[in-house]
Amino acid sequence: MTQPTFETALAAYQAAKWSTASAEFTTLYQAQQTPELNRYLAVSLFQDQQYLAAEQIAAENDGAYLTSDTWFNWRLTIALHNQQFIFARELCELPQAAAWRSAGIQRITTAEQTASTQLAATQNVIAKQFYHLGDAPLREQQHRLLRAHQLPLAKFLQGTRYLLVDPFLHPLLRATLLEELYRLRVNLTVQLHWLDDQVHTVATRDLIGVTQGKAAQAALVYLQEQIAQNNPGLATNVRQTLNLQLMLLYPFADEIITQPQAWVDWLAGRPLDQTVSETDCKVIADWQKRLTTHLEALFAAVNDENSENS
Repeated sequence: MTQPTFETALAAYQAAKWSTASAEFTTLYQAQQTPELNRYLAVSLFQDQQYLAAEQIAAENDGAYLTSDTWFNWRLTIALHNQQFIFARELCELPQAAAWRSAGIQRITTAEQTASTQLAATQNVIAKQFYHLGDAPLREQQHRLLRAHQLPLAKFLQGTRYLLVDPFLHPLLRATLLEELYRLRVNLTVQLHWLDDQVHTVATRDLIGVTQGKAAQAALVYLQEQIAQNNPGLATNVRQTLNLQLMLLYPFADEIITQPQAWVDWLAGRPLDQTVSETDCKVIADWQKRLTTHLEALFAAVNDENSENS
């Protein structure tokens, strides 16, 4: 069988032979996951009525669709057909999408209204399960959170407000929902049950990304410059733990990580700089113990579910 080339796949695409185009672009994409092949494959799958597969491929490289209004609109079309309303709104809020934002939001709003009429019963089930996220095992929580992206913005925000103050929800999931509000660029005042077991008032317009704060940036630069150069394996492990800790501490990491370099040295098992005070060392140790407890509980829940399913 002749191996497809980009030219033969493109010819099928341009001739609207969608089954052939999707098959050939699939073969090409398996060999090389370029942005261009991602776009052509996703659209070919969509035109071939393989809607879920189109969404899965496109989601592997959303940035590939921010190069022109044509590709951007294709990404929106694929997302909206799969009721991925929350993702679609987040896509429109990216700086690279500024020129297409207004028209994109209009399309999303129309699609949400249509779905609210035609899929009202389904949306009610998704919303009810989302609002009671903390009642389910961890794997089911993750599944419900993904399905909640199929809700219109108003229903998603309603559930998120409720979950942010649910003390029984794992703090990592509360932080994930809060960061979602940042990505949606909504202007709200919400309440957040945080790691100190206190409820804090948060203005979402003041939020920044999890790794964009001063402490996070300083820690990541230090990790790259002082550890990654000599021990990339250790740096990778520290980065993974640091990312989880930054999520848990969101949005107050700057208040907690006042000594970013010492924080990284602690995670890497390196001696702390002698200029770090005893008080700061104790603060770091106390917070590391607290964060480790939360992460161990999370990993234990994951392992328990994996053992039950094996």
